[in-house]
Amino acid sequence: MSRYLVVGSGLIGRLLSWRLVIEGHHVDILSSDDAIGRDSAGYVAAAMIAPATEAINADLKVQALGQYSLALWPEWLKALPETVFYQTHGTLVVAHAGDKTELQRYRRRAQHILGAESYTDLNQIELAAREQDLADNFEQAMLFEQEACLDNRHLFRVLGDVLRQHCDWQQCDPIESLSEFTIESHSQQYFARSAQTYDAVLDCRGNGAAQDVDTLRGVRGEIIRVHAPEVRLKHAIRLMHPRYPLYLAPRPNHEYVLGATVLESDDRSPVSVRSGLELMSALYSLHKGFAEARILDMAAHCRPALTDNMPVIKRRSWGYQLNGFYRHGYLFGPAMVEECIKRLSGRTDQLLFDQYYE
Repeated sequence: MSRYLVVGSGLIGRLLSWRLVIEGHHVDILSSDDAIGRDSAGYVAAAMIAPATEAINADLKVQALGQYSLALWPEWLKALPETVFYQTHGTLVVAHAGDKTELQRYRRRAQHILGAESYTDLNQIELAAREQDLADNFEQAMLFEQEACLDNRHLFRVLGDVLRQHCDWQQCDPIESLSEFTIESHSQQYFARSAQTYDAVLDCRGNGAAQDVDTLRGVRGEIIRVHAPEVRLKHAIRLMHPRYPLYLAPRPNHEYVLGATVLESDDRSPVSVRSGLELMSALYSLHKGFAEARILDMAAHCRPALTDNMPVIKRRSWGYQLNGFYRHGYLFGPAMVEECIKRLSGRTDQLLFDQYYE
């Protein structure tokens, strides 16, 4: 049994800690966030596992990592003590009449990047058979069946409970810097007991590691979460928009998360009036039943990104840094966590994505 210190308790820190515990290791957690995880980008997210629709505006590297994570998620979720909502109906891509050129452009990219077999074109009748309410507003759709989404806040709570039971979790001031001998916040130093105490320190701070990662930048995203009893959509939905992608992810009990905006900014201020109006207008344009929805939350957060918007596992003298998950934490997380654990366990012959090591 090895002993690890995980610094940071966002999505990647939680998944890594949990999987290390499952493998029988001792894990200590040092984090400025609490067990609920409200200060994490993964808590403020639509939590879509969408390897195809994300790759269309990126490249096949996104699809490869995403497909591996998509295969892991169902098995991982079965190991939790509570059932976390996991939707596997796929993703529907739609566009209003005025934005049909955006849908056409998206279809051409899908054919070029992934091939025509990656999706199914639906006419209005076929769309109605899957989502009757959408067919009232849209004449066609693209269906990507091999995609999913999950209830991220329930997942955070369950993982928080599990880790509190099995790990030594210390809440602290934000950690500004890691070195071989010290872990420093703005007000104090946390000594990692001794240089020999841990087999490795695992840095999962995301944007909190900006002082230690020169190329790290924040990418702002915003969501609105609503309760809409009149709406019964079961697929994840992407609404084509000329300025930025809009995506709707279902949750249990008629709750929905609509996410948008990819702004190159580390601004963590609340959602602006303009963004709020655009999010709510998008909801209403998808389904008139959203007019009477109740707003449960409007939130913004910044996702950690590197130059190529792909993640990295970086070797340090004291362990590893896992960072750069951009807006793909749920899409890349399981694949990269599994790769890191293989490396820690010496199973380097089993690595599938060693191009993401530095």
